[in-house]
Amino acid sequence: MNIKELLDGNVNNISIDEEFTIPKEEYANTDIIDLAKVKVKGNLTYPDVDDLLLEVDCSSTMKLNDSVSLEPVNYPFTFKISENVSDFLEKDQFTLDIISILWENIVLEIPIRYSEVTNYDEYKGDGWRVISEDEKKVNTNNPFKDLLKEIEKE
Repeated sequence: MNIKELLDGNVNNISIDEEFTIPKEEYANTDIIDLAKVKVKGNLTYPDVDDLLLEVDCSSTMKLNDSVSLEPVNYPFTFKISENVSDFLEKDQFTLDIISILWENIVLEIPIRYSEVTNYDEYKGDGWRVISEDEKKVNTNNPFKDLLKEIEKE
């Protein structure tokens, strides 16, 4: 992103309302299967020599494997960036590497576990089955129930 006019003082801010594509190489070794274009809307300001402030709202959708079914599912996410991005300026180029800034924030949005499964009945086998969090709380067939009670007393 060219920011020469902002750095020269010709404009007070640069409005951003664009979609950016994160290269597949960035998320090749992550849980992300695919990443839609990232919608970015906000402003870039240069209040003084040491600060280049980026204040934007971002949204997109990443495709992940469902934690239960292992089927690909879409995971929509949004985040805000409000930070000094002077470190991302490319020296003597008057450009800002916004893709790197976006990627650093997208990494924080990747969930550890995500599932759209609501019916767990089909996920079972010989001597096992997947249960919901609600079932887990009311399950009274726990062989360690007495031990858990003793631990909770301490």
